[in-house]
Amino acid sequence: MADRRRFLALTMPALVSAAGLLTPAAPRATAHAHAREGARVVDEQRRESRIVDLTVRSPALGRDARVRLLTPDGWQRRGRHDRWPVLYLFIGGDGDHEAWTREYEVQRKPELRGTLVVMPEMPLYGFYSDWWNHGHGGPPAVESFHLREVLPLLERGYGAGTRRVAAGESQGGFGALSYAARHPGLFRAVTSYSGFVHPLQHPHAVRAGMTYLGLDRLALWGDPVAQRAI
Repeated sequence: MADRRRFLALTMPALVSAAGLLTPAAPRATAHAHAREGARVVDEQRRESRIVDLTVRSPALGRDARVRLLTPDGWQRRGRHDRWPVLYLFIGGDGDHEAWTREYEVQRKPELRGTLVVMPEMPLYGFYSDWWNHGHGGPPAVESFHLREVLPLLERGYGAGTRRVAAGESQGGFGALSYAARHPGLFRAVTSYSGFVHPLQHPHAVRAGMTYLGLDRLALWGDPVAQRAI
């Protein structure tokens, strides 16, 4: 944990700077992802001076889910058209939206005071994917929750701009890189902290983790041979 925290401290400024978040930039086109019908914020709780927890009613997950925000200076007094650059932080396989502030204390990093930091939860071992579910699809659609529900909700009502970067820890590293790969131009930069970024190279590890947790190993991406395209 200490090594990861030090690595985060060293690389976070570079990520933010590389994305052009510290200097003005021309606005980018709004992301092509749109909110699924029915996704909405049903609760908002302030935890600390800059930390706000949202509860989102998510059709993609089939339940309510939490999103933690680390808000920038001046956010509470924002006008209708005020926008900030955004850092999306994706956590590991436990999906705990509080971990970035509790374990890594990102709220202490002064370089983030001008950035809206978004920390969404994920279902246990959700692997930042819309689950195959034996060809039926449906919940949990993790990627749809993050990109087609949370992202546009925040851009409509919470001051999120279109200058975006993403970082992730463990499974969240896979999420940051795979989201960027599947949606070119959505993020200006991404990074992975100890991410399991190529699960196809280690299908037995994925299977073992899901079996240990009592999850259906074929529901996520299907069989590594028969559903190789997924």
